Amino acid sequence: MKHVIIGTAGHVDHGKTELVKALTGHDTDRLSEEKKRGISIVLGFAPIDLGTGIEAGVVDVPGHERFVKNMVSGAVGVDIALIVVAADEGVMPQTEEHFEVLRLLGVRSGVIALTKIDLVDGEIAGVVESEVTDLLDGTSLEGSPFVRTSVVTGEGIEELRSVLARTADETAGRSPGGFFRMPVDRVFTRTGIGTIVTGTTWSGRVSTSDELSLEPQGRRVRVREVQSFEHDIDESVSGMRTALALHGVKVEEVSTGNQLVEPDILPVSLMIDVRIEMSRLPGSRLKNRQRVRFHHAAAELLARAVLLDSEHLGPGDSGMVQLRLEKPAAAMGGDRFALRTYSPMRILAGGRILDPSAPKAKRFEDGRLALLAELDSGEPERMIAALAAGAGAVGIEPGRLAMYGLGKKAADDAAAALESSGRLVGDGERYYHGETVDLFEKRIFEVLEDFAGGNELVWGVDREELRALAGLSGRPLFDHLLEKGRVEERLFFKGGKVRVGSDELELAGETKILVESLDAFIAEAGWKFPMKADLLSLSAGDEKKMMNCIHILQDGGKIVRVGGDGWISAPALSEVTARVAVMIGEKGSMSVGEFKSELGLSRKYAVPLLEHLDISGCTRREGDTRVAGPQLKGDKG
Repeated sequence: MKHVIIGTAGHVDHGKTELVKALTGHDTDRLSEEKKRGISIVLGFAPIDLGTGIEAGVVDVPGHERFVKNMVSGAVGVDIALIVVAADEGVMPQTEEHFEVLRLLGVRSGVIALTKIDLVDGEIAGVVESEVTDLLDGTSLEGSPFVRTSVVTGEGIEELRSVLARTADETAGRSPGGFFRMPVDRVFTRTGIGTIVTGTTWSGRVSTSDELSLEPQGRRVRVREVQSFEHDIDESVSGMRTALALHGVKVEEVSTGNQLVEPDILPVSLMIDVRIEMSRLPGSRLKNRQRVRFHHAAAELLARAVLLDSEHLGPGDSGMVQLRLEKPAAAMGGDRFALRTYSPMRILAGGRILDPSAPKAKRFEDGRLALLAELDSGEPERMIAALAAGAGAVGIEPGRLAMYGLGKKAADDAAAALESSGRLVGDGERYYHGETVDLFEKRIFEVLEDFAGGNELVWGVDREELRALAGLSGRPLFDHLLEKGRVEERLFFKGGKVRVGSDELELAGETKILVESLDAFIAEAGWKFPMKADLLSLSAGDEKKMMNCIHILQDGGKIVRVGGDGWISAPALSEVTARVAVMIGEKGSMSVGEFKSELGLSRKYAVPLLEHLDISGCTRREGDTRVAGPQLKGDKG
């Protein structure tokens, strides 16, 4: 089943509502004021029978200039325009303005209904059709079919229905996929049901019990019932007129222009970057920071238009603009919108949203304009590559691509193609531009190599210090690059430090000789470990150089620090531990004297060794004796 929405357009009193009534059997003027004055004030809705395989609804819009706001609200989301022109009056001011709204909103399918044909002869009708043809010339609605009609005589009504059916069949239907989204164009309450909202389902589908988010409030609600034109249905899909009864929100907490969406997808922002096209009507002019009325998804919001690539825009011009809204809006890339002047109110421009959650922009900034140009291309690969480049070392989460109007399959396919070409790098959670990855990978290696060149006795750079030196503080790319280096065996890790090249220090010359001398000296000393003063003679009194070499041996696990400034070889310490285990195992405890006697040590060596064993958990002091600590118990067990 294809679902389409047909929207009327045209000057006041040209017979839009009567024509809809003749086509549908429904009077869309439901307000008493509308019936009293004989003009439409608010949007009207009715189902229309276009034959098998098509489910269509008509949105009847007001034609009076005072209610253009409501007309624009109804025109957003229309699939087919039904442009109504009275044969006895021809093209009038609101005909032109309504047509500009449709053109600027990107409506590409239309049918022209010439009404009140019973009041004129064929020649006059032909002149009016010529006027309309001139109006459509050079636009996406050029070549739209004409049908002459009269609700008085019934002439052309069934022909119009057939033409609408054929146009609907030729119009691309909305994809049923994607997340659910519905702008609210009406809200009311009914006894026993509660809050009810209506709108046109823009994408996805919704069923009873689904949880949705009311935006921009961020209010979670649950669907109690789903209807379309007062008929209960199991679910609504994209392109359908939809009524939802909601649980979790009061009627006064919902406004026309709110949106119901699948939670946690649409961003809410006060700044939106767009490409606009100016109206072709005479006098259309936009200056920097001009206050405008932003019409989007059934909402009207006030905004300042900051021109990003021009000083001003005139009739038919186009350009990049940042809309700085006075109230937040929920939007996504690709959404169409219209702008009207603040006062007097007339159509000014329309366009397409590029970045629905934009940073505050500077005018004429080349980098930002280049990004917007890529987003404007509509090509997924170009868009994703540009977004990844703009995100730098922060990267962009795949789930955020939806906010730029990219469907999941299109985004996944484009990302896969970019990754295969090396232009994009993914770490499972984020995408980074290939050039960004190369830049920061090179920077990390430069930092490590520079450090190694000036610090040959230090094993590596502290991990967090490296993060800061590489300019990657708070950037997830850092962890990805370190893991990449580990897998490629180009980076090595030890004790919170990172090293490039190899896992071992590459010692040479005097440094190598000193390290080997210290290692041999400490090993030969055995349990009677040397102190710092004993070792200084090996480095000719150069304490700094000696301590750097000591740290190399410690990092390598060859020696262990004991007490304040003593070092024992690892094998000697292991033997001490083994002897203590045997002594405690035989008697259950060990005194300091027994320890000294067993190893032939003086108090100078025995006390620091016992304190080290206590600290390491091998022994535990109880008064003047030692018993097995957790580490020793584990060894025995």
